[in-house]
Amino acid sequence: MDVMKPNIYDPADHPEEWTPEMYRKLEQARDIIEEWWLPNRRQLDRLGGVLAMTEMSDVYYGMHKSIIDAGFYGRIIPKEYGGPGWSLYQCGLMSAEVTKIAFTKGMDDALAYGEPWCHILQHWTPDEDTKREYFKRTLEGGFCTIWATDPESGVDMGGMRGSAVLEGDTYVLNGPKWWMAMCSPGPVGLQWHLALMKTDTTKRTSGLSLFIVNDDADGIIRGREGDLTGARWGCARYELLLKDLRVHKKYLAAPEGKGLYAIVEGMNKHMGNQAFQAVGVSEAAIKQALDYTTTTIRWDHPLIEYQGVHFPIADMWVNAEAARAITAKANKLWDEGNEEAKQGKWSILAFKFAAPAAIDACRKAIELMGARAIEREEGWPLELMYRDAMVFQLYRTPNIDRKFLASYLVRRRL
Repeated sequence: MDVMKPNIYDPADHPEEWTPEMYRKLEQARDIIEEWWLPNRRQLDRLGGVLAMTEMSDVYYGMHKSIIDAGFYGRIIPKEYGGPGWSLYQCGLMSAEVTKIAFTKGMDDALAYGEPWCHILQHWTPDEDTKREYFKRTLEGGFCTIWATDPESGVDMGGMRGSAVLEGDTYVLNGPKWWMAMCSPGPVGLQWHLALMKTDTTKRTSGLSLFIVNDDADGIIRGREGDLTGARWGCARYELLLKDLRVHKKYLAAPEGKGLYAIVEGMNKHMGNQAFQAVGVSEAAIKQALDYTTTTIRWDHPLIEYQGVHFPIADMWVNAEAARAITAKANKLWDEGNEEAKQGKWSILAFKFAAPAAIDACRKAIELMGARAIEREEGWPLELMYRDAMVFQLYRTPNIDRKFLASYLVRRRL
Protein backbone atom coordinates (compact mmCIF):
# COMPACT_ATOMS: atom_id res chain seq x y z
CA MET A 1 0.00 0.00 0.00
CA ASP A 2 1.32 3.45 -0.97
CA VAL A 3 1.28 5.54 2.22
CA MET A 4 1.79 8.72 0.17
CA LYS A 5 -1.54 8.53 -1.64
CA PRO A 6 -4.89 9.60 -0.13
CA ASN A 7 -6.61 6.99 2.00
CA ILE A 8 -9.43 6.49 -0.49
CA TYR A 9 -10.58 3.10 -1.78
CA ASP A 10 -8.24 1.78 -4.48
CA PRO A 11 -9.01 -1.51 -6.29
CA ALA A 12 -5.28 -2.35 -6.30
CA ASP A 13 -5.44 -2.66 -2.52
CA HIS A 14 -8.34 -5.13 -2.62
CA PRO A 15 -7.43 -8.22 -4.66
CA GLU A 16 -9.81 -10.20 -2.46
CA GLU A 17 -12.71 -8.30 -4.09
CA TRP A 18 -11.44 -7.83 -7.63
CA THR A 19 -10.96 -10.74 -10.03
CA PRO A 20 -8.38 -10.60 -12.86
CA GLU A 21 -11.29 -10.13 -15.29
CA MET A 22 -12.55 -7.15 -13.28
CA TYR A 23 -9.10 -5.56 -13.24
CA ARG A 24 -8.83 -6.04 -17.00
CA LYS A 25 -12.24 -4.48 -17.58
CA LEU A 26 -11.36 -1.53 -15.36
CA GLU A 27 -8.28 -0.79 -17.46
CA GLN A 28 -10.36 -1.05 -20.63
CA ALA A 29 -12.84 1.41 -19.15
CA ARG A 30 -10.02 3.77 -18.18
CA ASP A 31 -8.67 3.68 -21.74
CA ILE A 32 -12.10 4.47 -23.22
CA ILE A 33 -12.66 7.33 -20.77
CA GLU A 34 -9.26 8.85 -21.48
CA GLU A 35 -9.58 8.48 -25.25
CA TRP A 36 -13.19 9.46 -25.82
CA TRP A 37 -14.75 11.20 -22.82
CA LEU A 38 -12.16 13.41 -21.14
CA PRO A 39 -10.92 15.24 -24.27
CA ASN A 40 -14.49 15.88 -25.47
CA ARG A 41 -16.45 16.24 -22.24
CA ARG A 42 -16.87 20.02 -22.42
CA GLN A 43 -18.40 19.99 -25.91
CA LEU A 44 -20.57 16.93 -25.23
CA ASP A 45 -21.93 18.47 -22.04
CA ARG A 46 -22.57 21.89 -23.57
CA LEU A 47 -24.44 20.46 -26.56
CA GLY A 48 -26.32 17.73 -24.72
CA GLY A 49 -28.96 15.34 -26.02
CA VAL A 50 -29.53 15.08 -29.76
CA LEU A 51 -27.07 17.88 -30.55
CA ALA A 52 -24.27 15.93 -28.87
CA MET A 53 -25.25 12.84 -30.85
CA THR A 54 -25.44 14.64 -34.20
CA GLU A 55 -22.89 17.46 -34.13
CA MET A 56 -20.32 15.19 -32.46
CA SER A 57 -21.49 11.95 -34.00
CA ASP A 58 -17.98 10.59 -34.60
CA VAL A 59 -17.15 11.00 -30.92
CA TYR A 60 -20.53 9.95 -29.54
CA TYR A 61 -20.94 6.81 -31.60
CA GLY A 62 -17.24 6.02 -31.62
CA MET A 63 -17.22 6.03 -27.82
CA HIS A 64 -20.31 3.83 -27.53
CA LYS A 65 -19.02 1.46 -30.20
CA SER A 66 -15.77 1.05 -28.27
CA ILE A 67 -17.78 0.29 -25.11
CA ILE A 68 -19.83 -2.35 -26.90
CA ASP A 69 -16.82 -3.89 -28.64
CA ALA A 70 -15.04 -4.17 -25.28
CA GLY A 71 -17.88 -6.32 -23.97
CA PHE A 72 -19.29 -4.03 -21.29
CA TYR A 73 -22.96 -4.33 -22.20
CA GLY A 74 -24.99 -6.75 -20.12
CA ARG A 75 -22.31 -7.85 -17.64
CA ILE A 76 -25.06 -8.92 -15.22
CA ILE A 77 -26.64 -11.34 -17.73
CA PRO A 78 -26.37 -14.94 -16.42
CA LYS A 79 -24.02 -17.32 -18.19
CA GLU A 80 -26.91 -19.61 -19.15
CA TYR A 81 -28.16 -16.77 -21.35
CA GLY A 82 -24.77 -16.10 -22.90
CA GLY A 83 -23.67 -13.31 -20.57
CA PRO A 84 -20.60 -12.88 -18.34
CA GLY A 85 -22.66 -13.49 -15.20
CA TRP A 86 -21.18 -10.79 -12.98
CA SER A 87 -22.69 -10.39 -9.51
CA LEU A 88 -24.37 -7.16 -8.49
CA TYR A 89 -21.51 -6.50 -6.08
CA GLN A 90 -18.92 -6.90 -8.84
CA CYS A 91 -20.87 -4.54 -11.10
CA GLY A 92 -21.15 -2.02 -8.25
CA LEU A 93 -17.42 -2.04 -7.50
CA MET A 94 -16.77 -1.32 -11.18
CA SER A 95 -19.41 1.42 -11.28
CA ALA A 96 -17.86 3.30 -8.38
CA GLU A 97 -14.43 3.32 -10.05
CA VAL A 98 -15.72 4.29 -13.50
CA THR A 99 -17.69 7.16 -11.96
CA LYS A 100 -14.61 8.24 -10.02
CA ILE A 101 -12.33 8.18 -13.08
CA ALA A 102 -14.80 9.98 -15.35
CA PHE A 103 -16.12 12.38 -12.65
CA THR A 104 -19.69 11.58 -13.71
CA LYS A 105 -22.21 8.78 -13.35
CA GLY A 106 -23.08 9.34 -17.01
CA MET A 107 -20.06 7.38 -18.17
CA ASP A 108 -20.98 4.41 -16.01
CA ASP A 109 -24.51 4.53 -17.45
CA ALA A 110 -22.94 4.39 -20.91
CA LEU A 111 -21.13 1.18 -19.96
CA ALA A 112 -24.60 -0.41 -19.55
CA TYR A 113 -24.11 -3.23 -17.08
CA GLY A 114 -27.73 -4.21 -17.74
CA GLU A 115 -30.09 -3.36 -14.91
CA PRO A 116 -32.95 -3.09 -14.23
CA TRP A 117 -34.10 -4.55 -17.54
CA CYS A 118 -32.04 -7.74 -17.30
CA HIS A 119 -33.63 -8.58 -13.95
CA ILE A 120 -37.09 -8.02 -15.44
CA LEU A 121 -36.28 -10.21 -18.43
CA GLN A 122 -34.86 -13.01 -16.30
CA HIS A 123 -37.44 -13.12 -13.53
CA TRP A 124 -40.63 -11.66 -15.00
CA THR A 125 -40.81 -12.13 -18.79
CA PRO A 126 -43.13 -15.10 -19.50
CA ASP A 127 -41.96 -16.01 -23.01
CA GLU A 128 -38.61 -17.79 -23.00
CA ASP A 129 -37.83 -16.96 -26.65
CA THR A 130 -38.48 -13.27 -25.97
CA LYS A 131 -36.25 -13.40 -22.94
CA ARG A 132 -33.36 -14.88 -24.94
CA GLU A 133 -33.95 -12.49 -27.86
CA TYR A 134 -33.52 -9.40 -25.70
CA PHE A 135 -30.64 -10.76 -23.68
CA LYS A 136 -28.89 -11.28 -27.02
CA ARG A 137 -29.87 -7.78 -28.16
CA THR A 138 -28.38 -6.31 -24.97
CA LEU A 139 -25.09 -8.16 -25.40
CA GLU A 140 -24.89 -6.84 -28.97
CA GLY A 141 -25.30 -3.25 -27.78
CA GLY A 142 -29.02 -2.73 -27.31
CA PHE A 143 -29.74 -0.23 -24.55
CA CYS A 144 -33.10 -0.29 -22.78
CA THR A 145 -35.00 2.51 -21.06
CA ILE A 146 -38.26 2.37 -19.11
CA TRP A 147 -41.22 4.41 -20.29
CA ALA A 148 -43.09 4.58 -17.01
CA THR A 149 -44.61 7.94 -16.12
CA ASP A 150 -47.33 9.86 -17.90
CA PRO A 151 -46.84 13.65 -17.93
CA GLU A 152 -49.93 14.28 -15.79
CA SER A 153 -49.73 11.33 -13.38
CA GLY A 154 -46.05 11.47 -12.42
CA VAL A 155 -45.30 9.07 -9.55
CA ASP A 156 -49.03 8.32 -9.22
CA MET A 157 -48.69 5.39 -11.58
CA GLY A 158 -52.26 4.24 -10.96
CA GLY A 159 -53.53 7.52 -12.38
CA MET A 160 -51.83 7.24 -15.76
CA ARG A 161 -53.89 7.60 -18.93
CA GLY A 162 -51.89 5.42 -21.30
CA SER A 163 -53.72 2.22 -22.25
CA ALA A 164 -53.08 -1.08 -24.01
CA VAL A 165 -56.06 -2.90 -25.55
CA LEU A 166 -55.78 -6.54 -26.64
CA GLU A 167 -57.00 -7.20 -30.17
CA GLY A 168 -56.52 -10.86 -31.00
CA ASP A 169 -52.86 -11.62 -30.28
CA THR A 170 -51.77 -7.98 -30.39
CA TYR A 171 -51.95 -5.17 -27.87
CA VAL A 172 -52.60 -1.67 -29.21
CA LEU A 173 -50.82 1.00 -27.13
CA ASN A 174 -52.01 4.61 -26.92
CA GLY A 175 -51.02 7.44 -24.60
CA PRO A 176 -48.35 10.00 -23.64
CA LYS A 177 -45.00 9.45 -21.94
CA TRP A 178 -42.43 11.90 -20.56
CA TRP A 179 -39.08 11.89 -18.77
CA MET A 180 -37.75 8.95 -20.71
CA ALA A 181 -34.00 8.75 -21.21
CA MET A 182 -32.12 8.07 -24.44
CA CYS A 183 -34.98 7.94 -26.91
CA SER A 184 -32.51 7.80 -29.80
CA PRO A 185 -31.95 4.75 -32.01
CA GLY A 186 -28.95 3.85 -29.87
CA PRO A 187 -25.30 3.61 -30.88
CA VAL A 188 -25.84 0.53 -33.04
CA GLY A 189 -29.57 0.83 -33.78
CA LEU A 190 -30.70 -1.77 -31.23
CA GLN A 191 -32.40 0.59 -28.76
CA TRP A 192 -35.50 -0.78 -27.03
CA HIS A 193 -37.84 0.21 -24.23
CA LEU A 194 -40.15 -1.12 -21.54
CA ALA A 195 -43.48 0.72 -21.75
CA LEU A 196 -45.86 0.68 -18.77
CA MET A 197 -49.49 0.95 -19.86
CA LYS A 198 -52.93 0.22 -18.42
CA THR A 199 -54.50 -3.00 -19.62
CA ASP A 200 -57.38 -2.68 -17.13
CA THR A 201 -58.63 0.90 -16.75
CA THR A 202 -60.94 -0.09 -13.88
CA LYS A 203 -57.91 -0.75 -11.67
CA ARG A 204 -55.02 1.39 -10.52
CA THR A 205 -51.53 -0.11 -10.18
CA SER A 206 -52.80 -3.69 -10.49
CA GLY A 207 -54.09 -2.80 -13.94
CA LEU A 208 -50.64 -1.85 -15.27
CA SER A 209 -48.74 -4.06 -17.71
CA LEU A 210 -45.23 -3.81 -19.14
CA PHE A 211 -44.43 -4.15 -22.85
CA ILE A 212 -41.23 -4.53 -24.86
CA VAL A 213 -41.09 -1.89 -27.59
CA ASN A 214 -38.34 -1.48 -30.18
CA ASP A 215 -37.21 2.07 -30.84
CA ASP A 216 -38.01 1.82 -34.56
CA ALA A 217 -41.60 0.61 -33.99
CA ASP A 218 -44.39 2.36 -35.87
CA GLY A 219 -46.51 4.53 -33.60
CA ILE A 220 -43.80 6.35 -31.58
CA ILE A 221 -44.30 10.10 -32.01
CA ARG A 222 -41.65 12.38 -30.50
CA GLY A 223 -42.42 15.91 -29.40
CA ARG A 224 -40.07 18.45 -27.87
CA GLU A 225 -36.72 17.45 -26.43
CA GLY A 226 -35.99 18.37 -22.81
CA ASP A 227 -32.93 20.57 -22.18
CA LEU A 228 -31.43 19.08 -19.04
CA THR A 229 -29.36 20.75 -16.33
CA GLY A 230 -27.24 17.66 -15.67
CA ALA A 231 -26.76 14.22 -17.25
CA ARG A 232 -26.94 16.04 -20.57
CA TRP A 233 -24.64 14.36 -23.04
CA GLY A 234 -25.85 10.77 -22.61
CA CYS A 235 -29.55 11.49 -22.92
CA ALA A 236 -32.10 12.64 -25.46
CA ARG A 237 -35.28 13.08 -23.47
CA TYR A 238 -38.44 13.61 -25.48
CA GLU A 239 -42.11 14.08 -24.89
CA LEU A 240 -43.59 10.95 -26.41
CA LEU A 241 -46.97 9.95 -27.75
CA LEU A 242 -47.71 6.31 -28.48
CA LYS A 243 -50.39 6.15 -31.15
CA ASP A 244 -51.79 2.79 -32.22
CA LEU A 245 -48.45 1.13 -31.48
CA ARG A 246 -48.94 -2.61 -31.88
CA VAL A 247 -47.13 -5.15 -29.69
CA HIS A 248 -47.59 -8.93 -29.96
CA LYS A 249 -48.59 -10.54 -26.67
CA LYS A 250 -45.36 -12.58 -26.63
CA TYR A 251 -43.57 -9.28 -25.91
CA LEU A 252 -45.19 -8.77 -22.54
CA ALA A 253 -42.20 -8.08 -20.28
CA ALA A 254 -44.19 -9.30 -17.26
CA PRO A 255 -47.53 -11.09 -16.85
CA GLU A 256 -50.52 -8.84 -17.49
CA GLY A 257 -51.26 -6.66 -14.48
CA LYS A 258 -47.79 -7.20 -12.98
CA GLY A 259 -45.92 -4.46 -14.83
CA LEU A 260 -45.35 -2.11 -11.93
CA TYR A 261 -44.35 -4.97 -9.61
CA ALA A 262 -41.67 -5.99 -12.13
CA ILE A 263 -40.33 -2.43 -12.41
CA VAL A 264 -40.22 -1.93 -8.64
CA GLU A 265 -38.35 -5.20 -8.06
CA GLY A 266 -35.90 -4.39 -10.86
CA MET A 267 -35.33 -0.92 -9.45
CA ASN A 268 -34.84 -2.35 -5.96
CA LYS A 269 -31.89 -4.25 -7.40
CA HIS A 270 -30.67 -1.38 -9.58
CA MET A 271 -30.54 1.06 -6.66
CA GLY A 272 -27.70 -0.97 -5.17
CA ASN A 273 -25.64 -0.12 -8.23
CA GLN A 274 -26.75 3.51 -8.27
CA ALA A 275 -25.61 3.81 -4.65
CA PHE A 276 -22.15 2.67 -5.76
CA GLN A 277 -22.17 5.40 -8.43
CA ALA A 278 -22.87 7.90 -5.65
CA VAL A 279 -19.94 6.49 -3.66
CA GLY A 280 -17.72 7.10 -6.69
CA VAL A 281 -18.89 10.72 -6.88
CA SER A 282 -18.14 11.25 -3.16
CA GLU A 283 -14.64 9.81 -3.48
CA ALA A 284 -13.93 11.85 -6.63
CA ALA A 285 -15.03 15.02 -4.82
CA ILE A 286 -12.75 14.21 -1.88
CA LYS A 287 -9.81 13.71 -4.23
CA GLN A 288 -10.50 17.03 -5.95
CA ALA A 289 -10.67 18.79 -2.59
CA LEU A 290 -7.40 17.19 -1.48
CA ASP A 291 -5.60 17.96 -4.74
CA TYR A 292 -6.51 21.62 -4.41
CA THR A 293 -6.07 22.18 -0.68
CA THR A 294 -2.74 20.34 -0.42
CA THR A 295 -1.14 22.32 -3.26
CA THR A 296 -2.66 25.75 -2.70
CA ILE A 297 -0.69 28.02 -0.34
CA ARG A 298 -2.41 30.72 1.67
CA TRP A 299 -0.81 32.66 4.53
CA ASP A 300 2.38 30.62 3.96
CA HIS A 301 0.68 27.27 4.60
CA PRO A 302 -1.17 24.70 2.47
CA LEU A 303 -4.92 25.19 2.89
CA ILE A 304 -5.32 21.62 4.17
CA GLU A 305 -3.55 22.59 7.42
CA TYR A 306 -6.37 24.92 8.50
CA GLN A 307 -9.17 23.42 10.60
CA GLY A 308 -11.84 25.22 8.60
CA VAL A 309 -10.59 23.25 5.59
CA HIS A 310 -9.66 19.80 6.85
CA PHE A 311 -12.70 19.43 9.13
CA PRO A 312 -15.24 19.39 6.24
CA ILE A 313 -12.96 17.11 4.21
CA ALA A 314 -12.88 14.68 7.15
CA ASP A 315 -16.69 14.81 7.25
CA MET A 316 -16.81 14.01 3.53
CA TRP A 317 -14.57 10.99 4.08
CA VAL A 318 -16.72 9.70 6.96
CA ASN A 319 -19.80 9.84 4.73
CA ALA A 320 -18.01 8.22 1.79
CA GLU A 321 -16.75 5.31 3.87
CA ALA A 322 -20.15 4.82 5.53
CA ALA A 323 -21.85 4.96 2.14
CA ARG A 324 -19.46 2.37 0.70
CA ALA A 325 -20.01 0.06 3.68
CA ILE A 326 -23.82 0.08 3.58
CA THR A 327 -23.83 -0.11 -0.23
CA ALA A 328 -21.51 -3.13 -0.18
CA LYS A 329 -23.81 -4.80 2.34
CA ALA A 330 -26.88 -4.10 0.19
CA ASN A 331 -25.28 -5.56 -2.94
CA LYS A 332 -23.90 -8.63 -1.19
CA LEU A 333 -27.25 -9.39 0.44
CA TRP A 334 -28.95 -9.19 -2.94
CA ASP A 335 -26.41 -11.60 -4.44
CA GLU A 336 -27.04 -13.98 -1.54
CA GLY A 337 -30.77 -13.99 -2.25
CA ASN A 338 -31.76 -12.22 0.95
CA GLU A 339 -35.54 -11.71 0.95
CA GLU A 340 -35.40 -8.27 2.58
CA ALA A 341 -32.90 -7.19 -0.06
CA LYS A 342 -35.28 -8.33 -2.80
CA GLN A 343 -38.04 -6.26 -1.21
CA GLY A 344 -35.80 -3.21 -1.43
CA LYS A 345 -34.91 -2.61 2.19
CA TRP A 346 -31.13 -2.61 1.86
CA SER A 347 -30.68 -0.97 -1.53
CA ILE A 348 -33.02 1.88 -0.57
CA LEU A 349 -31.29 2.33 2.78
CA ALA A 350 -27.94 2.47 0.96
CA PHE A 351 -29.14 4.83 -1.74
CA LYS A 352 -30.87 7.15 0.73
CA PHE A 353 -27.53 7.66 2.45
CA ALA A 354 -25.11 7.53 -0.48
CA ALA A 355 -26.98 9.89 -2.85
CA PRO A 356 -27.26 12.94 -0.53
CA ALA A 357 -23.70 12.28 0.65
CA ALA A 358 -22.47 12.54 -2.95
CA ILE A 359 -24.27 15.83 -3.55
CA ASP A 360 -23.02 17.20 -0.24
CA ALA A 361 -19.44 16.14 -1.06
CA CYS A 362 -19.59 18.07 -4.34
CA ARG A 363 -21.03 21.11 -2.55
CA LYS A 364 -18.34 21.06 0.15
CA ALA A 365 -15.57 20.69 -2.42
CA ILE A 366 -16.96 23.63 -4.38
CA GLU A 367 -17.01 25.75 -1.23
CA LEU A 368 -13.38 24.84 -0.46
CA MET A 369 -12.23 25.77 -3.95
CA GLY A 370 -14.26 28.96 -4.02
CA ALA A 371 -15.42 30.70 -7.18
CA ARG A 372 -12.96 28.80 -9.35
CA ALA A 373 -14.95 25.59 -8.72
CA ILE A 374 -18.00 26.84 -10.63
CA GLU A 375 -16.03 27.93 -13.69
CA ARG A 376 -16.48 25.38 -16.47
CA GLU A 377 -12.80 25.09 -17.37
CA GLU A 378 -10.75 26.11 -14.35
CA GLY A 379 -13.23 24.48 -12.01
CA TRP A 380 -13.47 21.23 -13.94
CA PRO A 381 -14.73 18.74 -12.92
CA LEU A 382 -16.71 19.92 -9.88
CA GLU A 383 -19.13 22.11 -11.79
CA LEU A 384 -20.15 19.11 -13.93
CA MET A 385 -20.07 16.68 -11.01
CA TYR A 386 -22.50 18.77 -8.98
CA ARG A 387 -25.01 19.11 -11.84
CA ASP A 388 -24.82 15.43 -12.76
CA ALA A 389 -25.09 14.29 -9.13
CA MET A 390 -28.43 16.07 -8.71
CA VAL A 391 -30.08 13.35 -10.80
CA PHE A 392 -29.52 10.96 -7.88
CA GLN A 393 -32.39 12.74 -6.14
CA LEU A 394 -34.70 11.86 -9.03
CA TYR A 395 -34.00 8.14 -9.42
CA ARG A 396 -36.29 7.43 -6.50
CA THR A 397 -38.98 9.67 -5.07
CA PRO A 398 -37.47 10.64 -1.70
CA ASN A 399 -40.69 10.93 0.29
CA ILE A 400 -42.08 7.65 -1.07
CA ASP A 401 -38.84 5.96 -0.06
CA ARG A 402 -39.09 7.47 3.42
CA LYS A 403 -42.63 6.15 3.69
CA PHE A 404 -41.46 2.71 2.58
CA LEU A 405 -38.57 2.65 5.05
CA ALA A 406 -40.74 3.87 7.93
CA SER A 407 -43.28 1.15 7.14
CA TYR A 408 -40.49 -1.42 7.06
CA LEU A 409 -39.18 -0.16 10.39
CA VAL A 410 -42.49 -0.57 12.24
CA ARG A 411 -43.47 -3.66 10.20
CA ARG A 412 -46.79 -2.30 9.03
CA ARG A 413 -47.97 -0.21 6.12
CA LEU A 414 -48.11 3.50 6.93
